[in-house]
Amino acid sequence: MKVAVIGSGVMGSGIAEVFAIYKNEVLLYDKYEEAIKKGLTNIKWSLEKLSEKRRINETPESILTRIQIIRSLEEVKGSELVIEAVPEDFNLKVSIFKEVEKNVDYSTMIATNTSSLPITELSMALNKRERFLGLHFFNPPVLMGLVEVIKGNYTSSEVFEKGIEIVKSIKKEPIPVRKDVIGFVVNRILFRVFTSACKLVSEGKYTVQEVDSAAKYTLGFPMGIFELLDYTGIDTNYLISKEVKSRGFNFDCPLINDLYTKGYLGTKVKKGFYDWSAGRPIIQKTSREPSPSEILGDAIDEAVWLIKNNVSTEDEINKATKLGLGWPKGILEYAKEINYV
Repeated sequence: MKVAVIGSGVMGSGIAEVFAIYKNEVLLYDKYEEAIKKGLTNIKWSLEKLSEKRRINETPESILTRIQIIRSLEEVKGSELVIEAVPEDFNLKVSIFKEVEKNVDYSTMIATNTSSLPITELSMALNKRERFLGLHFFNPPVLMGLVEVIKGNYTSSEVFEKGIEIVKSIKKEPIPVRKDVIGFVVNRILFRVFTSACKLVSEGKYTVQEVDSAAKYTLGFPMGIFELLDYTGIDTNYLISKEVKSRGFNFDCPLINDLYTKGYLGTKVKKGFYDWSAGRPIIQKTSREPSPSEILGDAIDEAVWLIKNNVSTEDEINKATKLGLGWPKGILEYAKEINYV
């Protein structure tokens, strides 16, 4: 395929790299020259690491020949798929889709890598809305095995199914999201975990360390819940919470709001829920911690809601939470283990 990727940040450059590895011709665009340079540097570094570990069958130089930098959105002409991977700014995305549609063929698929904005709302920027879908990659795209394929209200069944096949062609696991719901599958469930954890601490029932101890040592999560909030960015989570709340989904955490106001934005400023100035914080096992049900109850209820509303199946949801979040068990596997009803 000929694939155009709009945005050469961490996600855009990673998506471009994945498609190039699997023999696709890739056009990579960014408005900023520095972003392009940084994106190409990241791709070269990643390919060299993959080569060292013998995870690719070609030389990095050979793969890089399939990535072409373009300086104008007019140059996406001839692409079979265009994927937008710019920051989570609704108006910015909409302006890009309008410009892209002017320059592509009638049959070109247009996709967004958004992690939180509704596919249907974004598709309204297009005249041919049935060509539009969500392809939500996880960070880093080269290493993460999951891609959520999201059907908006106007997405045609043909485009949705083709999106699933495209994801399989780059050796990723597609999770079909058959209805356009806030947060899709993985983040919708994760938002419930975040909200439950925040409530336990803000109400004074447990400390940040006690919650993270349960997450890491009892549930086996790769990171503590508050550690993950720091890692992904207090500002990012604050802004996402505002977006989803304005659309009727309650992802609310006074603790995040307070840190955001103070400028404690997590790893990027070395301070959030934890002090990161000396590197990754050490989370000790505590003698007192919340039960799995207290942390996961609302998330399990959300997973059941997704099944009842024909968004995704039980198997898909379990696979999504394991691959997307690095959990040792899927959310509904946890439910059975802890006898949550």
